[in-house]
Amino acid sequence: MFEVSHLAEPELEFGGGSRHQDIRFGLMDYGPFDATHSESLRRVRIGIVGSAQTVEGTARWIERCQCGLEAKESRQPNLFPPFPGWGEDVTFRCDFVAASEMTRVVPSRELLRISAIDDSNQATREAVSLFLDEIRALAEQNTPPDVILCALPLEVIQATVNAGVADDDLDDQSEGESSTGESALNLRGMLKAACMELRLPIQILWPTTYDSSIRIPRKLKVVSDRRVQDDATRAWNFFTALYYKANGLPWRMVRDPKQLKASYIGISFYRTADNELVHSSSAQMFDERGEGLILRGARAHESKDDRRPHLLEEDAYGLLSNSLSVFRQQHGHFPARVVLHKTSNFNTDELAGFASALQERSIDYADMIVISKSFTRLYRKGGYPPLRGTLMRLDDERAILYAKGSIEFFRTYPGMYVPRPLLFRCARRDQALKFLAEELLSLTKMNWNNTQFDGGEPITVRAARYVGDILKYVPEGRSIAPRYSFYM
Repeated sequence: MFEVSHLAEPELEFGGGSRHQDIRFGLMDYGPFDATHSESLRRVRIGIVGSAQTVEGTARWIERCQCGLEAKESRQPNLFPPFPGWGEDVTFRCDFVAASEMTRVVPSRELLRISAIDDSNQATREAVSLFLDEIRALAEQNTPPDVILCALPLEVIQATVNAGVADDDLDDQSEGESSTGESALNLRGMLKAACMELRLPIQILWPTTYDSSIRIPRKLKVVSDRRVQDDATRAWNFFTALYYKANGLPWRMVRDPKQLKASYIGISFYRTADNELVHSSSAQMFDERGEGLILRGARAHESKDDRRPHLLEEDAYGLLSNSLSVFRQQHGHFPARVVLHKTSNFNTDELAGFASALQERSIDYADMIVISKSFTRLYRKGGYPPLRGTLMRLDDERAILYAKGSIEFFRTYPGMYVPRPLLFRCARRDQALKFLAEELLSLTKMNWNNTQFDGGEPITVRAARYVGDILKYVPEGRSIAPRYSFYM
């Protein structure tokens, strides 16, 4: 008989140490977590690069949002709250400034040239080069922006659609092949990789971000599965992402002082961009504050046992050892506990390598967890899916967790499709299974691209998708930006 229970919705910590389970209401009522800190943001300088139309439209959108946006008409007011606006005394407790000297307009003749290119890969390369030149000009100013918005014109979107162009509000990006049969390039990944040397985070957006009345050509909608959110929701997600990318800290996980200070590390693999079936490894490391750091590891090797990429023992040791060293540089000490997440099994070499790195740093507590989507589904009375936080324990090391589901605070199920729960299995654990499930649920709320808190994956796993799509375009030997804000 399986044991089924329900975990309470985790709270988050906002300004002044106040807590709330919902991101938007927490920010409205208490401000961001760092609002009362001496080093908190008071002004976010925004650069904008795009066509004359997209630059103007984006700047107007930022100005329009200052006075607030009404909520969408709905029977679930908690799911669709209004956006209160921005300023010193509201929401993020800071100003967002997009001055004319921090904008760069791409010449229309260059946009026409790119739109006339038949090969989507070539169009992508040309678009990246064009935008990079303008971004570099802003980065080299005496007082550069904190964040640069890349306001893509429809001409660029249409010319590169087969190359996986997407804005940062979307979870999935289209992949495939270009018209030449060459593996399709990803505009978002290439542009963010190219901008890494400038050490200036960028945000990519479509025209529908600032004007929902713009009609996107049907073939672009089909490829990207794009859904335009209501005005207030778009503003919440837009300004939260900007605040985090400008080094702000909107919220953090609630941490019991009696708990061990932990480092949460996601280990992932990605294919290189040279069209070879070679994988490289990366580590996405987060703490309870949500501060994310990215490290690149060694080449992975395909296992004969499961045909999946894995690390050799020495490479597993090196990746975790480097991650722990970076943690110490940031915090002044090593963590007391390490949590490792993977979407594939830990093999013998990886377990041995990780154990050696932990032992070398005298870290006694570690949890190594394999996370995947499950096809097992639970049903409850009525027409709604199980509650988010429903936990079914399968045995001593495995459990199913609904990270998406019906939510009491929203009084509905906010998803479009039947939710699939997470299956997590412990390859090693030093904590109770229920505690690990509660931690996973909290980590699903550490997503600064989406303020609706029912994320379906922990940030350690979710970040892997963004990181791999960018690192594949950064040549080996070149340094990478360490902060997660450069990848999201």
